[in-house]
Amino acid sequence: MNPKKEQHKILINAVDPEECRIALVKGSRLESFHIETTAGEITRGNIYKGVVTRVEPSLQAAFVDYGGEKNGFLQQHEIHSDYYSSIEKPAAGKKGTFGIRDLIKHGQELLIQVTKEPILNKGAMLTTFISLPGRYVVLMPGGKSSGISRKIEDENERGRLKGIMESLKVPEEFGTIVRTAAQNQKKQEISKDVRYLLRLWTNIKKRGVSASAPCLLYKELHVAIRAIRDHFTSEVKEILIDNKTIFQDVKYFIRIISPRHTNIVKVYKDPQPIFTRYEIEDQISSIFESRIPLKSGGHIVINPTEALVAVDVNSGKATRERSMEETAYATNMEAAAEIARQLRLRDLGGLIVIDFIDMRERKHNLAVEKAMKQHSKPDKARINIGKISRFGLMELARQRIAASIEYGSFMPCPHCQGKGLVPSAERLALEFLRRLRSETLKDNITQVKGIVPRNVGYYLLNKKRKELLDVETRRNLTITVEEDPAIQPGESRIICE
Repeated sequence: MNPKKEQHKILINAVDPEECRIALVKGSRLESFHIETTAGEITRGNIYKGVVTRVEPSLQAAFVDYGGEKNGFLQQHEIHSDYYSSIEKPAAGKKGTFGIRDLIKHGQELLIQVTKEPILNKGAMLTTFISLPGRYVVLMPGGKSSGISRKIEDENERGRLKGIMESLKVPEEFGTIVRTAAQNQKKQEISKDVRYLLRLWTNIKKRGVSASAPCLLYKELHVAIRAIRDHFTSEVKEILIDNKTIFQDVKYFIRIISPRHTNIVKVYKDPQPIFTRYEIEDQISSIFESRIPLKSGGHIVINPTEALVAVDVNSGKATRERSMEETAYATNMEAAAEIARQLRLRDLGGLIVIDFIDMRERKHNLAVEKAMKQHSKPDKARINIGKISRFGLMELARQRIAASIEYGSFMPCPHCQGKGLVPSAERLALEFLRRLRSETLKDNITQVKGIVPRNVGYYLLNKKRKELLDVETRRNLTITVEEDPAIQPGESRIICE
């Protein structure tokens, strides 16, 4: 195999100002994808000065106005002790616990950070435990603990990094986490990153003192810079960008974090669109599909709901193996790799339930569980993977790093309101008749006009004409039905004169 095909590339498509797309490609296979639009701007990681608008003891949480469309949700365990308004302990000999009303008050101002984007009808999730991610270190003002990324498994390297952090003498009021990217980095580079984050926090605090709530104090880096910060490794051999302004920003950022790699940042000048040139446009389109085909002939179906993400594995036309058991096993193994990849690409979080094809042999179930864990290792999000139950279901919980890929790119269907189904013409016609009978009970009505969608009008005038005539006769009035092609399914208007 040509090793060049397996090189990692970061491709940044930012020709259109309304949208920026970033793809991490291994050979010709899409491994990671990020998108940010002006309509669905990402707020996760932003720091705000907010004000408490409501304290809910029943939820042990507070709602905070931070300047977003909806108030954010701040849980009790996300409130730092520095903000406690009452710290009196229960009297000796008396039992008692702190409620959220003992900790913060209505109208209190807080420095908060968005940890989860608003989704559907839910507001953003907030925390007062601020964290500032750098290239090699995450700085946590007010934190008490320090640690090293669990993905750095070599004990000698962990010990070396721990020694570096201790020698830097970070102030006691800050916690730190050493990121995976710090592996094999020199003390000088890590020290520079820590100093930058300390200066950044000082500036944020200064703005927080003088600004009036609600207001934005710190905005996360541009999505292209964030992607470079989080995904750039020594394996990346090329960064191609089709926008000269973003090219300059990325090149400047690379010059700061890794000067020796500045030459791998290049402007893409080919007239052919960058994602088309590298044959990943179709792969990106598949991210938005609910059905993903597998090479064996099977397929998986991904259906996100408000409560969880349901994933169904089907064998489809996969019949190459000698028996049903072997076919199920081969399809499940292939599906495990693709599901892990799709969870990364779509950034699906929360509870995920996978319905694998039933397998009788325990060794096959264990192999699929192991494969799922193995293929989930490249994921930067925390994942807890359960075992396959006797019903063939596997539960896993995945940390939601950002809003799902549909955020900002899709909107609920105005016709079905997100249900995926619209009422039939028969049902809408019957509902219209019920409303008509009710409306015509009013006195002094001589004429009634009904405005309905075209398919409903056709059904009423051709199959419910007798019922309309009955209402006209009994109420002694005239009914006119008009079709309006612009009216949405499920809507209708009745005008009485």
